[in-house]
Amino acid sequence: MPCIIGTRGSALALWQAHAVQEMLQSRYPELQVQIEIIHTTGDIILDRPLSNIGDKGLFTKELEVALMEGRIHLAVHSLKDLPTQLPAGLTLAAVTQRERPEDALVAPAGTTIETLPHGGTVATGSLRRRAQLLRLRPDLNVVDVRGNVPTRLQKYQTNGWDGMILAYAGLHRLGLGEHIAQIIPTDQMVPAVGQAALGLETRADDAATIGLLRGIEHPPTRICTDAERALLRRLEGGCQTPIAAHATLAEDHLTLHAMIASLDGSTIIGGGMNGLPAEAENVGNQLAEDLIERGGKGVLGRGLMG
Repeated sequence: MPCIIGTRGSALALWQAHAVQEMLQSRYPELQVQIEIIHTTGDIILDRPLSNIGDKGLFTKELEVALMEGRIHLAVHSLKDLPTQLPAGLTLAAVTQRERPEDALVAPAGTTIETLPHGGTVATGSLRRRAQLLRLRPDLNVVDVRGNVPTRLQKYQTNGWDGMILAYAGLHRLGLGEHIAQIIPTDQMVPAVGQAALGLETRADDAATIGLLRGIEHPPTRICTDAERALLRRLEGGCQTPIAAHATLAEDHLTLHAMIASLDGSTIIGGGMNGLPAEAENVGNQLAEDLIERGGKGVLGRGLMG
């Protein structure tokens, strides 16, 4: 029987699904791999900010139902969209090699965050990006934007905004890098947990599919994202709280940086922690505790109420 991949139907989601299909077929030439498109709540509800819908599984729930019903063998997610607590019976079987994790400024060529016009309008669909942008440039007018990457680019062009912030990975994967004015350094804007990595979710009892996916996992990315996701899990953050984390791995040295922000960016609780790769989840948990102790709990509470 063929291996069936479930995916959302956007251009970026399909790129990601086809990338996983190619990885599997390259490693297992005899394997037949099919792709099935499944529409999620986050794809259907486009008239409200993500933070107002109030569901951590906006882009994953319908795919997970298809997994549990046996209609697909694996679901391909942007790992940043996958909740840290999975439904019973499902597992994160593999994480693929991460693309560059930075955010990118879409603006006229040569523009940077620092040189955006005073009082200019910048669009983003992310509270994390909004908070960090306002920390850097409190004078800016930040507006919400929803939709897939091409739709957002069209809105940017037709609304006359001064800039828009998207993930570098999505623009690069779709061949839209010419729109990027600046790749924003991670010390200016910490990425989302799992940003630019793909998470492959399966049924926990599907040993055959799990075995296949082990062959395409990228262990360094898995270690880094395990640390990031452990931090987010401990903070219990979702779409309504600006939380960011970015881990890097150099030889046997894991470094994790993270931050919790107020919605307006006026309060940022940030920090970092080091550890061994085998201690990735402990590093994430410990940094989360450190952020909480230094005032993060109050910021989280205000974010959730906001």
